[in-house]
Amino acid sequence: MGYILVAVGILIMLVASYNVYSLFVLKSKPVKLFNLPGISLDMSNLIGSEAPPSEVAKLKSEGKLTTELVGAEILNAPLNLVAHVFLVSFFLNLGFKVASLGVQFVRPIKVNLKEEKYDKGSQLDSATHT
Repeated sequence: MGYILVAVGILIMLVASYNVYSLFVLKSKPVKLFNLPGISLDMSNLIGSEAPPSEVAKLKSEGKLTTELVGAEILNAPLNLVAHVFLVSFFLNLGFKVASLGVQFVRPIKVNLKEEKYDKGSQLDSATHT
């Protein structure tokens, strides 16, 4: 039973390690947990009062007043990568725990009991002299 647990634990750790390796060499893609929109700035609030309202409405309808500061891909890619590595670390920890449990089953437990032989009379003599 112990050897099976050791093998299963090592197999889980190897699969998780290969998953992270293939992720960093771009053979696979991370799990898509985050799908955040990009960060954009609406410049219509910054237009001064000198522009006529009809022109401001025209610019807003054309969408020329919105400027994207950070794209959605720039936000989502690192967050998904970190989340993927974090999830794989749970599998690595699980494999370690299973293998550790297997090692504890395989390892023999030896208990050595020592009997101390002492003379009750000598113990009383040493107690009275101190």
